[in-house]
Amino acid sequence: MEKLFGEVNNLNMFIHPKFNEKFKFMNEKQSIELAKKVLSEFIKTKIKNIVVIESGTSPLIAIIKKLKEYENTSINIYQIKIPRNLSFNLYEWFKTYLEKQELEETITYNEKQVTRKEILKILCKKVNLEKNAGKEKFTIYDSIKNEKQYSDNQEIKEILEGTKLYEIFNSQFLLFDEYINAGTIIRNFNIICTLFTNKPNFKISAYCMFLDSPENYKKIAFTLYNNNTELQAYKSGAYPFENRIDLMGYYYFITEKHFEKIYLEDLEREVKALDTNTDITKFYNSLNNLIIKNELLKKLKDNLQEKQVDKYVTNNDIIRFIFKYIDEKIYGKNKYSDFLDQVFELYAPAWSPMPISFHIDYWNGFEKINQEVHKIALEIEQEYKQNRFVIIELALKELNSHREKWKEKINRKMEENNENNRYINGIK
Repeated sequence: MEKLFGEVNNLNMFIHPKFNEKFKFMNEKQSIELAKKVLSEFIKTKIKNIVVIESGTSPLIAIIKKLKEYENTSINIYQIKIPRNLSFNLYEWFKTYLEKQELEETITYNEKQVTRKEILKILCKKVNLEKNAGKEKFTIYDSIKNEKQYSDNQEIKEILEGTKLYEIFNSQFLLFDEYINAGTIIRNFNIICTLFTNKPNFKISAYCMFLDSPENYKKIAFTLYNNNTELQAYKSGAYPFENRIDLMGYYYFITEKHFEKIYLEDLEREVKALDTNTDITKFYNSLNNLIIKNELLKKLKDNLQEKQVDKYVTNNDIIRFIFKYIDEKIYGKNKYSDFLDQVFELYAPAWSPMPISFHIDYWNGFEKINQEVHKIALEIEQEYKQNRFVIIELALKELNSHREKWKEKINRKMEENNENNRYINGIK
C-alpha cells in the first residue's frame, strides 16, 4: 500500500522506440542549471513582462525566482492557466487572475455605475471561445503565425481596461511554456488575447518546440530544443515537471461551471476535518483481493497495445483508477474526483519524452475495462463512502511530502552552489 501514492517513477523503465534509448528526468542540480539557462534567455530578449503558461512550468519558475541572478533583473513574471478545452467558465477565469479590488471597482457601463465583476458576469456569458476557435484543422506552425481573425470583443476590452492583465496584454511581452507540440495552447492563448487587445505584441519561447527551423519565425524569441535537437534534450536529462501535480503543489478544477485553483495544502487541511480517522488497510486489501479475484490486471494487459505499457501497469494503477471512477460515479464531477483523476494521471507513463502513444494506450486500456471496474465499484460503494476522505487525505499527505522533499533538495543544492561560488570568487 505504501507505493499507492509513492515516489513517481514513470520514465526510466521505458525504451524510446524512435531513439532506442532509456532516459531519466533531470535531477535537482540539472533543474537549477535549466532555470539559469531559461533566465539567461529571458534577459537576452530585453522584454520586461513575461507571461508563463501553467502548470508544468511552475516548479521551474519557482527555482528561477530563487536565483540571485533573478534578483538583479527588472523582469515581471505572470503565471496564467490556458485550458486546453475552451468550454471553461470564463468569468471564474477572470475572477482567478484579476485582483480583488479590480473586480470590486465601480465603472461606468451604459451610463450606469456598476462593479466590474457585475458586468463581467453578464458579458462572459456572451463570449463563445469555442466558436471563435472554429473547427478548422491547425498545426503548431499555424498557431505561431496566428493569421486567423477571431471575433471582436470590444465591449469586454473596455470593461477590462485599467486592470493589470489589460496592461500586460497591451504591452510587449514574452510568452513561455514548457513543451509546445500541437499548438493547441498557443491557439487558445491567441483567442484569449482578443479579450484584451486587437493587436497583441508578444514573442513565444519554450523549453522545447516540436517544429523545424525555429529561427525562421520572427514570432519565436527562443526555444532551447526543437525537432532537430530533441534527442539532445532527453540525453541531458528530460524536463522533470510536466504533469507533476505533487511538485506544483496545486491543480486547476476546470469545467463549464468551474475554474478554480486548488492548493494541495489547503485541500489537505479541508479533508483532514472530514476524515473519519479509520485505517484503510483493510479496505485496500479487500479491493486488491477483488482485483485479483476478477483477474482485472490480466484483462487490462490484454487490452493494451504497447508491450512496454503492459509491463508497467500493476494493481495499484487499477486501484487509483477505481478511486477516481467511483468518486465521480457517486458524487458527480467535483474537486475531489478531479484531484483523484490528477493523481491517476501522475502515475501514468510520462508524456514526454516518451511517445504520446504510451500514455494514450494507458488511457484506452482502462476505457476498455470500464464495465469490469463498474461491477467492482458497485460492490465497494458503501465502503468507499466510509473511507473517502481517509483515502484523499492519505494521497494529499504523500504528495505534499514529495514537494517538501523536493524543495529541501533544491534549497540544499542552491546553497551548495552559493558556497562554491564564494570559494571561486575568493570570499573564503
